[in-house]
Amino acid sequence: MKAAMVAYEDQTAPMECPYGHTTRIVTGGAGGVANVHVVEVTEGRPHLHEGYDEVYYVLSGTGELELDGMRHPLRPGAVVVIPAGTPHALESDSETPLKFVIFGTPPVPLDDVRAAPRAV
Repeated sequence: MKAAMVAYEDQTAPMECPYGHTTRIVTGGAGGVANVHVVEVTEGRPHLHEGYDEVYYVLSGTGELELDGMRHPLRPGAVVVIPAGTPHALESDSETPLKFVIFGTPPVPLDDVRAAPRAV
C-alpha cells in the first residue's frame, strides 16, 4: 500500500555487506513506492536482479560501472538506471568507497527472491 512518509539516514543503522555497508532507510515496501538505500562500497561483483529495477545516484567517490557489458565512469552526480535482469558491477578507483543512493522498485522486502542478487 502506498503511504506518505519521512525517514532519515541518521536514524537508520548501517548494515555490513561484503565490500562496505548499506543503510536501508526505506525497505520492505514501507511507503509502497520504492526501497531507498544509501550504500558505501569499494567493489560490487557482477550480478543482476531478476525482478527488481534499480536507479543509482552517486553522492561521492569515483570509480567505474560495468553495465550490460559496457564500462562507464562514475563520479558524484551520476545517475545509473538498471532495469531488472541487466548484469552490473562497480568498483571504486581507490580505497575511498563509492557512496550512492539506490532507489529500487518494486518496493519488496530484500529476502524476496525478486530482489535477490544473482551472480553472473
